[in-house]
Amino acid sequence: MNRKRWLALILFLLVVLLAVVGLGRLTAPERAKGRWQETTLFGQGERVLLLELKGSIPTDKALEDFLSQVRQAREDPGIRAVVLHVDSPGGGVTETEAIHRALKKLAREKPLVASLGTVAASGGYYAATAAREIYTAPTALTGSIGVIATLPQVQGLLNKLGVEVEVLKEGKFKDMASGLRPLTPEERAILQGYMREAYELFVRRVAEGRGMPLEKAHRLADGRIYSGKQAVALGLADKEGYLEDAAQRAAQLAGLESFRLIRYQKPKGLLGELLGEEPPLGFASETRALLETLAQSRFRLEYRYLGGGLW
Repeated sequence: MNRKRWLALILFLLVVLLAVVGLGRLTAPERAKGRWQETTLFGQGERVLLLELKGSIPTDKALEDFLSQVRQAREDPGIRAVVLHVDSPGGGVTETEAIHRALKKLAREKPLVASLGTVAASGGYYAATAAREIYTAPTALTGSIGVIATLPQVQGLLNKLGVEVEVLKEGKFKDMASGLRPLTPEERAILQGYMREAYELFVRRVAEGRGMPLEKAHRLADGRIYSGKQAVALGLADKEGYLEDAAQRAAQLAGLESFRLIRYQKPKGLLGELLGEEPPLGFASETRALLETLAQSRFRLEYRYLGGGLW
């Protein structure tokens, strides 16, 4: 094949690709109002929604998506109750509180029952305290009420590589927690005070959500994990049970004799139907995971159980 034919073929393929992308946009479902499509998991009758909080507490677009699902559930009169399934070791302090606030607002308007999965600890448990009731598998890992921060020190590595970093600053603490040098005692005290505020907020959320004295919540908040069975005995959860039990209870609180458990899913346009959620070979998911890992190298406060993995 000569050069002209190669150029013509490439041009043709580009035109086809642009046409598919354009058609995909034209035929994509309306998302302006943030509507999610529904898929039925089981049952018949009025709708009970399953919200899933899996893996690390979401950030950025994933957080926006989760909050938009909560908002749609709250605004849709056809959603009679909600069950929140939590299988998460936690995550960022700010994101966790944003999720808790949205769920608490939902719980004031409709029955919300939480179901704790394999690991529902730290920020995962924090989110669950927004529910009216909490069901947990007896062997679940939960609790881990506390705050943690990791600060990688890269100065030694840079020295080995022969890299010197000169920091220019105005403000005594401007390069605090940069990882380029150890913390001074004064800087450590500042950060510890910040962590104390986040810790006290967590303890207060537990006390409020579980209807227990603040003193008892403090006694339970030493960072340890509890089994689901222990959590029920200590008042951190209401009953042993699984997702279906929690869904049944949510329907009962809504006064439903029968119910249909549904889940939200993203609407797909034509392009999404053709290519799926992600490009071939899992490139997007692998790249995203790498970027999330690298992002954790900065200092940040987390409600996270490290037994569930640092990343």
